[in-house]
Amino acid sequence: MSSTEINYRDFVTYVHDKFKEELTADEIEEILYLEESYNKDSPASLGKSLYLTRLVFLGTKRSGDKIDFDQKLHHGINAWIADNHKGKSTIFKIIKFALTGNDSIKKDIKSWIEEILLEFTIGKVTYTCYIDRTGRDKGSLYRFSIDQYNSYKSEFKLDTIEKKVEFSFNSRQDLEEKLQNFFFDQFSFYNLKYSQKSSVKDSFELNTSSLSWSTYFKSIYLESSNYEHLFFEQEKLGLQGKKIFEMVLGLPLTYPINMLKLQLDRVNESIGKVKLVDKSRMDTAKSSKDVLEKRYQEILEEQESVKKNLEINFEERPLIEEYSSLQEKVNQIRKNHRDLTELYQSEKSRLLSMEEEFCNLKSDRKKVDAEIIRLQKQELNMELYKQSQSFFTNLDIKTCPHCEIKVSEAKKEKEKDQHICSLCGEEPTEQKIEESEILQKSGQIQQEIKSHSARLKKIVENLGKKSLLIEEIKKNVEDYSVTISSIQSIDLYNKRLKEIEDEIARIGREREKYKNPLEKKELLIKEEAVVNFQLEEIKRNESSIVSVEIHSLNLKKAVLDYALYALERKRIVLNKDILSKLETLILKEVNVFGLKSITTVAISDKYELIFTQNDVQIGFNDLSEGEKLRAKLAFYLSLIQLDIEHSLGRHPRFLIFDSPGSEEMVPQHLKGLAEIFKDINDRFENELQIFVGTALREFSQITGKDRTFIKEEDEFVF
Repeated sequence: MSSTEINYRDFVTYVHDKFKEELTADEIEEILYLEESYNKDSPASLGKSLYLTRLVFLGTKRSGDKIDFDQKLHHGINAWIADNHKGKSTIFKIIKFALTGNDSIKKDIKSWIEEILLEFTIGKVTYTCYIDRTGRDKGSLYRFSIDQYNSYKSEFKLDTIEKKVEFSFNSRQDLEEKLQNFFFDQFSFYNLKYSQKSSVKDSFELNTSSLSWSTYFKSIYLESSNYEHLFFEQEKLGLQGKKIFEMVLGLPLTYPINMLKLQLDRVNESIGKVKLVDKSRMDTAKSSKDVLEKRYQEILEEQESVKKNLEINFEERPLIEEYSSLQEKVNQIRKNHRDLTELYQSEKSRLLSMEEEFCNLKSDRKKVDAEIIRLQKQELNMELYKQSQSFFTNLDIKTCPHCEIKVSEAKKEKEKDQHICSLCGEEPTEQKIEESEILQKSGQIQQEIKSHSARLKKIVENLGKKSLLIEEIKKNVEDYSVTISSIQSIDLYNKRLKEIEDEIARIGREREKYKNPLEKKELLIKEEAVVNFQLEEIKRNESSIVSVEIHSLNLKKAVLDYALYALERKRIVLNKDILSKLETLILKEVNVFGLKSITTVAISDKYELIFTQNDVQIGFNDLSEGEKLRAKLAFYLSLIQLDIEHSLGRHPRFLIFDSPGSEEMVPQHLKGLAEIFKDINDRFENELQIFVGTALREFSQITGKDRTFIKEEDEFVF
């Protein structure tokens, strides 16, 4: 490798010499190949600076007041002095938005702004960024001044000047992307990348992020919240602060080191994933080993069992005899139970039949009783009829009871012969029942009563007999039920029978198992050999289960580590001159800014500022708050001076200091800080541009009156 620059072919050969036993030159080149040149970076200045010349923005406040801000900007220091929360930071955030597309304007103020025009120059070209905020952000970057823009607009010629349009955009994201491409091209910046571990627990996944133009702009716009840090609050995330430093200086080999480190992170990610898979394989192998070892012990035990039991005599006769005896007992119990159950069921059926007959007899008795009562009533009626007829038949009517006319004997005779009433002369419609008929009918009724009475007597006798028989049958049923309940249970016998059956079956299986003991022994010996071989294989592979893939990845990691180490060493040599010049400039400025106790400034291999203060080495974060502000101001001013005095670095020579001095609580320190800015303006007025926004009236004399924009107490900037 050359001591002044890197030759890619020589570098590949250099790395291959280290790994030639394992990798070919082509394989090394495949690992080290990058899309762009290893010598992409150069610290040589491009001779360009960013110079803002005019800012215009229009809109309407919530109160209805119109906003018509139009301010020309100058070289050197431009200072805005106004009370806090009066719009200074908003001015800077509008500038930041117009230069980066990154909108950090407060939401309540953002809605006020309708149009933004920012005029600036890079080299000899003047640009105007126009942003229309009335809807979705849209506009263009023009290659002419705001005055020309207004002229074209008034003449309705904006749509006819395509050659003067650098680009147009239709959204904030579109603006951000196109501004990044524009400024990257102007100052030879590009996206440095870094990887971040996924936030998912136990995950090996890496997310790749990159530094954008908005991130690099933090080396231009120094916000009040970041004065405690050299770059910004989260500068250590992905080493962004270091990467900004590398980019602004254009340090050689920044690109290949960044890309190879990113590739190394990906390799480490893959190694982690593969190791996780290998761990799973090892766990599987261990599980298989446990199973095989268990089976191996079982084989040994079976072999011992075969050896001991080759002469075992299996005798199940006592069990068979016991089984037969128990079976007879069970059968006898079942027979007794069955016989008694049959008798019980027979008596139950007989009882039901008797009870049915008894009920029928009771019903018959009821019917016969009713019939006898009916006949007795009929007999009584006949007797009454007979008596009444006899009375009226023997009655001799002399005169009519109504008219007292005498009844003649002739009528009486006629009544007797012709049955015509001797009084009314009418023949009766009902036949008169003769006494003989009445006597005959009464005799029949008496005969029926006698017959029914005899039947009733017989029924009563049968009911008595049936009742006695029913009681007897009920007693028999109860006796049979008690006897059945007292029969011995066969559950215990059945349980024992099942045990005997199982034991006889087991003996049968054992007999079958040892039917051919020699054959069984041979099979166990063979299985023992197979299992033993498998266990030996697992033991041999336990220490070398790492896959071919992990070996390949580790080799690739080693190549990248070696290549990065070589590039880092080479870069130390290549950067020595520029870093030495920067260290000298920073030391000079911190001393000028009053930090006389700092005697040396060094930049470490990790691009960290190391100060020697009172013979003690400290870092930037070890400084006091006031010292940090001075050191940070000295650092950024030195970056610009590096370009001015040595034509090195790529800083645009433009800085914004938002509210510096808030840490300077002592009046004389505030005065000293104001003098620092005045000194900077006096020395570099035509070489750079710095915007300062502060509420400190001590800063009113740091620059010319035409570049000092002072607002009265409680007055807004716009």
